[in-house]
Amino acid sequence: MSDEFQFPEPEREQTPAPLPRQRSPLVLPWMVAGLAVVALGVVSAYAKKLIDDQAARAYQAMRMADEYVSRAKKLEDDQKDARRQAINSSEKTDELRAAKTRLNEQATDKDAALTHLKDRHRQLVTDLRSAVRSSKGKALTKRIDRILARDAAVERAESAPQALTSQSPDAGIRRR
Repeated sequence: MSDEFQFPEPEREQTPAPLPRQRSPLVLPWMVAGLAVVALGVVSAYAKKLIDDQAARAYQAMRMADEYVSRAKKLEDDQKDARRQAINSSEKTDELRAAKTRLNEQATDKDAALTHLKDRHRQLVTDLRSAVRSSKGKALTKRIDRILARDAAVERAESAPQALTSQSPDAGIRRR
């Protein structure tokens, strides 16, 4: 039994191979802490970039919304102006038609009134002439003759085309 189990001989002691140098137990936690700080820095920078990008997008969206609102308001105002102008142009057309109708009516009325006045004038002249024939006062007769002469000159000027525009209707009366 002793054969199989032999103890090393004490004379020859083997020196163990040198062990690799072990690091101090304090270095590893510092390395982990340093890596954690670097990782936190990278994550923080990335998060800040993401937040800044989101803020920039939100700002741009707000700016675009404001621009959209202003454009929509301007478009709405333009539409209102176009409606007003369309209404105004149709109203103006209606007003022009009404004014034309009134002018036509007035022209017709003026023609009728002028005809009526001419008839009345002729009747008055006829009445005055008959009154002059029957009246005996010379002053009244002279006065009425002057009035009748003026009326006759006016009638001639209206009925006959004026050959000379510089000659007044009273020129013929002064000669008499």
